[in-house]
This record gives sequence, structure tokens and C-alpha cells, in this order.
Amino acid sequence: MSTQVDSSTAPVTDPGDSGSSPPSSLGTLYRRHREVLRLLVIVAALWVVLAVMAPHFLTFSNVTNIFINAAPLALVAAGLTLVIIAGDLDLSAGSALALVSTVSAILMVDFGVPWVLAFVMGIVLGGVAGLVNGLLVTRIGIPSFITTLAAMSTLRGIALLISDGSAVAGLPDPVTALARTRFVGLPVVLWFPIVVIPVLGFILSRTNLGLSIYAIGGNREAARIAGVAISRTRVTVLTISGLLAGVAAVIMTARLGVGSPIIASTLAMDAITAVVIGGTSLFGGAGRMSGTVLGVVLIASLQNGLVLLDVSAYWQQIAVGLVLVVAVAIDALSSRRRG
Repeated sequence: MSTQVDSSTAPVTDPGDSGSSPPSSLGTLYRRHREVLRLLVIVAALWVVLAVMAPHFLTFSNVTNIFINAAPLALVAAGLTLVIIAGDLDLSAGSALALVSTVSAILMVDFGVPWVLAFVMGIVLGGVAGLVNGLLVTRIGIPSFITTLAAMSTLRGIALLISDGSAVAGLPDPVTALARTRFVGLPVVLWFPIVVIPVLGFILSRTNLGLSIYAIGGNREAARIAGVAISRTRVTVLTISGLLAGVAAVIMTARLGVGSPIIASTLAMDAITAVVIGGTSLFGGAGRMSGTVLGVVLIASLQNGLVLLDVSAYWQQIAVGLVLVVAVAIDALSSRRRG
């Protein structure tokens, strides 16, 4: 039995590898990328509206600020894209980020660990958290929603416990300088998602792991019959999600100048919203990394625009929540039509 994968979002084989000719019509190109193109139009329209309502929105400094603020969200959303396409969910990314931030800061301040090593150890800790989630899901059979919901509370609680609920200050100067450093004209913090996300996109669209992710999300039973390593793939994507939460923690810690157990409290939900807006189905088996990137840009732009318009933070959360509801409703209707 062969697995079924949505042709509009599944990895596309390089035409040169199969000997077939590349698409020759704009119609074929549009059908293949229609969801991403539609989202690009929506993002462009949002920017036009915000530029009219808030004259400073399209200034160079503000646009740069949007992308810098979106960097941690982009990393977490990229990891969640893999998880959700595989048919699972990770609600613990924000808490894993807070734990990595807190532990890394404690290692630097209280134990004198060099800042690079402290961050590496923190990222590994994020990966371990994701690995544990994956093992609980696959070995014990606890649904990923329940597993990561429990991890969300547990990891945040550990971060609060070891820090006595307060920020860990006194980080080395190179840590705070990292947020201000530029490389090839761009802030260093932007290079994290610029490097990581295309790699994940390549893995998702051009490797056996990517094919396995789509397969088990599209039809897990068919994937099992086809010999796909389901448990290993699910553990892998949840571990990657934890690692990327750790990388996002490096950015947020450097920008804040402290290790904080209370940061990123809504990051996981914002990331899920961005992923679903980007066309990844909550039912699994469909999605693209490029769509997730545009979803992140949309969420970050909306939040930034509302700040410029002096809208209350409470209304900002309401707006993001409503966007999530609309995106999930569209996803459900699309799945019903495909089904």
C-alpha cells in the first residue's frame, strides 16, 4: 500500500533527477505554489494597510526590528512545522526555551562556564527535553498533546524553581554584545533562522526523513505497512523541536541580557498559529517551510503594527487568537474537501 501525500504541499522531486522536463506553464507553477503565493499576497496587503495606518511601519529600522523580533518565533515555528506535518504537536517549546535560557545563564553566572559552552549545553538540554517527549509518545503511547502539555508545565516549573522565580542577571558582556553584532550587514541573531530554516526545508523536501514525516502524518497505518520507521521519525522531529527552542533561547537571552524563567509564555501558541497560517495542516501530512516563514512574518508584522498603533497587549493576544481560529477553520474545511 502506498502512502497518500497532498500533492500541493508534499516534497517535489527535482525534475532533473527523473528525466522529466520542468514545468513549462505559469499555471503549473501557480498550482504547485498557490498556497504560498496567496499568503504572500495577504502579507503584502497587511503591510500596505499597516503602512497607511502607521506611517513609521515601513521604515528601515522598523522592518529590521520586525525580523529581529521574529527570529525566535521563526526557529520554534520551523521545528513545529516538522512535528505537525508528522501528525504530532509540541506545546512545550516556550517552556523549553525558558528553561534553556535560565540554565545557560546560571551556568555562566554561578559556575563560570564560558558563555559559548553554556549556550551549547543549554541547546543540548532543549534537545533532551524534546527527546524525552518523543520517547514518552512512542514508547509509552501517551498522545503528544498530553505529553507536551505536561512538559510545558514541568519545564517552566523547573526553570522557576532553580532561579527562585527571578531573572538571572550579570551575564558576560559578549552575550549582550551578540544581540548588537552584525555579520555581512545583518544582525547576527537573524543568521540563526537564515541558516537553519533552509536546511530544514531541504530535509523536509529532499530527504528520506522528509518523506517519512509526510508519510506518517498523511496516513500512519499505510506508512507502517510501507515500512516507514514511525517511532524513530516521531522522536526525531520532537527532538529537533527541542533543539530549535534551545537555539531560540540563545537569541532571546542575548537580547534581554538576562536568563529568564518567565519568557516566551505565549511563544508556542504564536508558533502554532504561524505554522497553520502557513498552510501546514493540523491533521498532518501537508505543509511547507516557506509557508511557515510567511506565517511568521504575518504574525510578527501584525504584532508590531498593533504596537505602533498603541493597541493594548491584551487586544494583541485576542487578535492572534482570532487569526488562529480562522486558520484552523480554513484548514478543517480544506481537509474536508480533500477527504
